Amino acid sequence: MENENEAPLRIRDQLLRDSFTPAEYLLFGLILIVTTVGFWLADPRSMWGLGFYLIAGGFCPVILKTHEHTHPFFIDRLWTKFWLLSAPAWLIALQFTLGLLQSPIHTLNIGMEVFLSLDPVHIWLPISATARETWVTVFGFGALYLIALNLFIVPKSRSFFERTFPWLCLSAVLVCIFGYLQIGFGLENPFLTKGTGSSDFFAFFPYDGHWAAFALLWCTVCTGMALLSTRYHDSPDFIQSTGPWYLTGAGLLGASGFLIEANWPAAVLLMVFSVMLLLVSVNFFTRSKDRHRNEIAVITGLLASGIFASGIFRIFQSDPNAESTGALREAASAMFKDSPFFGWGVDSFAQLAPFYIDDMLLGTRNIRATSDALQFIAELGIIGAIVPIAVIVILIYRYIKEKPDINLTNHMMIGCVGVLILAFFDSPFMSPAVFLSFFVIFFSALRWADLSRSNVDEVDAKERPALVTPEAERRVPFFTKEYTEKEK
Repeated sequence: MENENEAPLRIRDQLLRDSFTPAEYLLFGLILIVTTVGFWLADPRSMWGLGFYLIAGGFCPVILKTHEHTHPFFIDRLWTKFWLLSAPAWLIALQFTLGLLQSPIHTLNIGMEVFLSLDPVHIWLPISATARETWVTVFGFGALYLIALNLFIVPKSRSFFERTFPWLCLSAVLVCIFGYLQIGFGLENPFLTKGTGSSDFFAFFPYDGHWAAFALLWCTVCTGMALLSTRYHDSPDFIQSTGPWYLTGAGLLGASGFLIEANWPAAVLLMVFSVMLLLVSVNFFTRSKDRHRNEIAVITGLLASGIFASGIFRIFQSDPNAESTGALREAASAMFKDSPFFGWGVDSFAQLAPFYIDDMLLGTRNIRATSDALQFIAELGIIGAIVPIAVIVILIYRYIKEKPDINLTNHMMIGCVGVLILAFFDSPFMSPAVFLSFFVIFFSALRWADLSRSNVDEVDAKERPALVTPEAERRVPFFTKEYTEKEK
């Protein structure tokens, strides 16, 4: 596997390392339940879904406290690590709460008509343009972040992820199969939601651009797990292992890009899928000793070339919504210029867009700026965005600094980078399913790297406690120097 130089462990030590602790059992169950709800109830603003995530997030302190008391090895700075890494969720919630003291929108009565007016605000203070339902969004998404964060803290061995990811990949592939059936039967609405009234949906996702980001993430995980199965010391031939099942799942997820109407999401999904197939081809050409390595390498290499060309073709396809998309992005930029430090508050774009866009676009679907990056800084500002960005950058820098040579981590990071690129051209993080999947994969990838680089009892305790008290701190004299007897 990844850590081939690790000394072989006795069976008793392997059981201690790979058996779930009570905290790992709790986290395993919580992740399966929350991801199932997120994947299969993919309406971005479902109050039922967001409320469920908020309740589920309350179990995070319970899991961490259980982890603290039942972990078989030393843990350094557990709560310090949790509070530092969870800072983005708390600070965004705090900014939203303080922003309730300053609302920029007020009603104006003229005769029998009621109009909305945009009043001047203090740009050096937080702003919240809406609070009626936004608080559920803020705390619901914050809870999803905290749940995913536990994957960076609790698991003590790679066995946790080897048992968890098969279920998550299976759930994602089953959702994909529902999407294919939906298209095959010609259904007019996505499952379990009324949709948006447009035909650009897939499976449980009202907007197929969100599906593309979701499929992109889990396509990379499935491919990474397929390649991982070839690196086990006792792995059989590839076609007799679990690898083909993972690769089939990756193929179903990646090929859905051909059925997606949104150009940029489809293009990024297809190109990332082609990159993953190319990695499979290179792996079998250069590293594998499998009997069928040449056939697998050639087939995946040819598929990668064709799919990449299809992705390039989708980029240059005409976009009938290009004009409105450009106007919405310009509106987000104008909003940022008017309040650059704290922004206008979470979900404020839908409320303030009518004051910034052309009148011809009024009444259209303009709840997003069609660019999560622009909407992020327009709603949170520089001060609100700096902490979430800093946490992600620091964690990535920490991984790269320690040599980015962990294969599965690199494969999963490809999916995360793909979604971050897509966030400049679309709105993937509007979807709780994409948001949850991104951070589950991101934190799992980093934890897998830490577990691969360190001995199991040293992952969370870089400096072991001194079991022998230094001489200067002893109350009872203890002679440790060489003793020489002298005859009197």
